[in-house]
Amino acid sequence: MKAIVSASEMAAADRYTIERLGVPGIELMERAARACVGELMEELRPDSLVTVLAGPGNNGGDGLAIARLLHGEGVTVRVFLLQDGETYRGDAALNHQRLRDLAVDISVIEDPATFGLPLGCDWVVDALFGTGLSRPITGGLANLIERLNVSGLRVLAVDIPSGLSGDHGRVDGPAVRARLTVTFQCLKFAHVVTPACLSCGDVRVHDIGISFSDEARTGSWLVEGRDFQRPTRDVEGHKGRYGYLGVVGGFAGMAGAASLAARAALRFGAGKVRVLTDQPAYFGQPGSVMVDHVDRWKQVGDFDALVIGPGLSRAEAAWSHLRQWDLRDRSIVWDADGLHLLAAERLFPGKDWVMTPHPGEAAVLLGTTAGEVQRDRLAAIRALAKAFPGGWLLLKGFRTLVLSPGGELFVCGTGNVALATAGSGDVLSGMIGAMLAQGCAMEEAVLSACLRHGLAADRWVRHHPDYSMIAEDIIEDLKY
Repeated sequence: MKAIVSASEMAAADRYTIERLGVPGIELMERAARACVGELMEELRPDSLVTVLAGPGNNGGDGLAIARLLHGEGVTVRVFLLQDGETYRGDAALNHQRLRDLAVDISVIEDPATFGLPLGCDWVVDALFGTGLSRPITGGLANLIERLNVSGLRVLAVDIPSGLSGDHGRVDGPAVRARLTVTFQCLKFAHVVTPACLSCGDVRVHDIGISFSDEARTGSWLVEGRDFQRPTRDVEGHKGRYGYLGVVGGFAGMAGAASLAARAALRFGAGKVRVLTDQPAYFGQPGSVMVDHVDRWKQVGDFDALVIGPGLSRAEAAWSHLRQWDLRDRSIVWDADGLHLLAAERLFPGKDWVMTPHPGEAAVLLGTTAGEVQRDRLAAIRALAKAFPGGWLLLKGFRTLVLSPGGELFVCGTGNVALATAGSGDVLSGMIGAMLAQGCAMEEAVLSACLRHGLAADRWVRHHPDYSMIAEDIIEDLKY
């Protein structure tokens, strides 16, 4: 897992490193610049031309140091400042003076709205604003950024594309769209949370020697495919040791959703899976998945875990069974129509539980729109935690978000648009349920299922068009 920090947490680490550990700020700036130059030199030719756009603060200071180091490598560099160089302070001022001592073309952008973009250059270095930007960019500078984004020029963003804030995933105004972002020490929220991360391109994290104090504790993490591991099964294992999962759904002719969840659960290691439905005949001939009429089950104590909601419907007859069951000692995945039951009755049953809404369902739960959920996904999942306290939250979508009851945040780094297909969410709920039935802790169950679900899509697009995957293909991939 990779740590994700806010702009303020990163600033505190900077201060700690400089003031308590005695590392000069100018040395950190130099290391940051070297990291960026190292990445750029992999892309440049001997006759390349690089343009550096430098803002007024330390991010601009990084840009000035980058220009000096590129010049030392024999690269032709042009530097454009947002304001007169005499206004720089501290480490940025020192780097400005160092650059002025060299034969580097330095100009001041008098009017960003009319600034002529350097269309003949190979790369543009965006060193205008850093992670701490807290307001939208407006006026002539906004115009410059919009023109840069449609110019076709390749952009390397220093730390973060200008216009984004390191504290969230929103895009509140014009923001540079980078081909490559080089950030330092830790990821920031804008690097990994949509929609902001879509402006970052390829994000590369470089260790430049910034340290965090012993009291600093990040509570946010990017989890990636390499973090997915499944324990080896005991040679004497049998189906009874790997859990009994109940899937409550498939009502009113919606057998497909429950069937997908159940089959995914079996493929993901559950020992036994039984669907409880009002219309068993819709499930066809008996197979690996057992099916029962829900009326036969007055209690559900036989199950190690439950998935409630795929194809459940919102009919009173479907919900009435749930009201009768004692769910206090069950591990439960609440999905699809089960979420509407929670929203309608504010029930919080289960020993431990997770809600798995997609943006549309989250919007219903929060009384807003899917567009608003997508605009600020971090705010949406935190609002869900306030509205439905005590359980785990999983907000589906690109870069799925997972929030623990204690407030720890995880961003799933696997998956792609191939998952935008009917039934993929049902498959995910079945996978989580399978892990819970096998006795895994909720954190392991949710994160393992989410990562493996995304890996199936990542493998699919290596050999197939992204639009062609269907939910059954995810289940098929679980064989490997």
